Amino acid sequence: MAIGAITLNGSMNLGNGARAYQASFAGDADYLTGGTLAADVLTALKLAIKTAELAATDTNVRGPENPTIFDVISGDCGQYEAYWSATGLKVLDGGDATRAEIALHADVSATTFNVSFITK
Repeated sequence: MAIGAITLNGSMNLGNGARAYQASFAGDADYLTGGTLAADVLTALKLAIKTAELAATDTNVRGPENPTIFDVISGDCGQYEAYWSATGLKVLDGGDATRAEIALHADVSATTFNVSFITK
């Protein structure tokens, strides 16, 4: 899955260096089994953090220099669920009782994924 650009909608300090970023992004028009690689998601998230910092009017708003994504909490994603695995961000079919990964080449580009990235 090649996710669209990530937009940050808010963030919260969770303590002990952990942070939650509420974010949204468009899904991929041609989903690949295994989803988006962790490194690609992290690159997109870092860009979104930097963009939000530059637009912030509060000079104390800063993200970590090199965050690591530990988890993704799926919010409103239509019938889908975003899932963080050791390899990256996958999309599960929430309408399927087994919550299986969506099919190869599925088009989820019409879906806006609302998630929280948990980082440290």
